[in-house]
Amino acid sequence: MGDSFQDVYATYLQHRDYGIYGYPLRMPEPMSTLEFEPYQSFGLQIGDVGVVDRDGQFDVLFNICKDSGNDVNKRGVPNDFQPVELGEVKYNNDAINPGAIHSHGIRRILQPDQQSSVDYKFETSAPAGAVLILPQSVTSVTLLSPEQLREVAMQQALNWYGFARRRYNNRHFDRSLYLITGFYKTSSWSLGSFRNPTGDTGTILAQRDASNPSFYRVQSTFPADCRSHVGDDFNQTIFITGFKITVKSWFPAPLVLQLPLSETRWLIYIVCLFKAWLNRLRSSPHRFELPATIGVEDNPRLSQPFHPSDIINGFLLNKNPDAQIAVLHDSQWMDMMKVARYSLLILHTSYSRTRKD
Repeated sequence: MGDSFQDVYATYLQHRDYGIYGYPLRMPEPMSTLEFEPYQSFGLQIGDVGVVDRDGQFDVLFNICKDSGNDVNKRGVPNDFQPVELGEVKYNNDAINPGAIHSHGIRRILQPDQQSSVDYKFETSAPAGAVLILPQSVTSVTLLSPEQLREVAMQQALNWYGFARRRYNNRHFDRSLYLITGFYKTSSWSLGSFRNPTGDTGTILAQRDASNPSFYRVQSTFPADCRSHVGDDFNQTIFITGFKITVKSWFPAPLVLQLPLSETRWLIYIVCLFKAWLNRLRSSPHRFELPATIGVEDNPRLSQPFHPSDIINGFLLNKNPDAQIAVLHDSQWMDMMKVARYSLLILHTSYSRTRKD
């Protein structure tokens, strides 16, 4: 099965030095099948449980912070469903400034305030990459104490998986579930992602529409997946954060496993795994060698778009044969990426000093 558009977009947009906002969605707009308000006006909400499909849209199954009679739950809820109190939430109306976010290997050679027929111009010879242009500011909403939802996810994971199998009419449902605890939203956006295996230099152009300054038309000199949206409502969810819940359903006896933040041994192993993945992603000839005890090839492969938590959850389940459930919050792999980046910076600085000496 080849990489989907969401695979490419999510994989490459997450790697920028100026910050990691969460998991990117190629289709930020609310699902058209959920036609009720306020979902269409506000989009995804904290407490939504669902899956990210191969197109990059979040398919909401139910919301654990709404009662069973709420519109979002009228299509059905799991057995013994009990709503959970939301808790304290942090709002930031200027979480991301207007501008462009792009992956490694893409060079911005024109700013929107420069005189030109186009507003943004990017040049790249990278084998793959992604760009997100934000004409307006971005609002973020974050649940300050998500641990209560983690406990619910650990207790109800098998029940939720059974519900998902019934909803999708799929006995062998092999996707991890997502429980949203935060998001970034805006009203307008333009994005593009590409695979350019030839390595030839290519150009991505974005031009502001003359009749609507919030709309950018994205074009490229090579095949690329380009999408845009312009609107007034802040219902476009460009990044999400939450718990990824992976069930190894073929194990007969359930045993809940979570990743302890304080356990250094696991952290070291997973950072090693992540460095190896980063090197593979960037096609680096200097591969990071994993300890012999880590068997990456045996990890279960899910038929779903790429997500870092699926790598880590698969690794945890592989290293713990008696475990049936792994629950990981996005903040944990985001912190790991920061640790890996900081470690690489230290190594680079030390190497530079050694060469000077």
